[in-house]
Amino acid sequence: MPRSPLLKEDLELSELRETEQQLLLRQKEFAEIPKRLAKELKERESTMPPLAEIEERRRRIEHDQIVSRGEVANILRDQSRSFVLLVLLVTATGSLIWWGVKLMQG
Repeated sequence: MPRSPLLKEDLELSELRETEQQLLLRQKEFAEIPKRLAKELKERESTMPPLAEIEERRRRIEHDQIVSRGEVANILRDQSRSFVLLVLLVTATGSLIWWGVKLMQG
């Protein structure tokens, strides 16, 4: 029986030491964060941002790759076809309303 409390104390002591080691490790990691942030900030400040012209050229090249002349022609054709269908739909709706009004007037 006297060994039982001693074993419990040893287990608690080992758990405390393990927890202490983990806390020390975290403390070291947290201590390095300001240094790392300062280094990243210094690198960002020393790096020259790209010029506006370079960015504009990159966007233009991306746009040309995405949209070709054929795609633009297809889009315009589809839009004009949709517009014609819209005009026909509005005309048909107007005709039906006119016809309904004429029927009601009798």
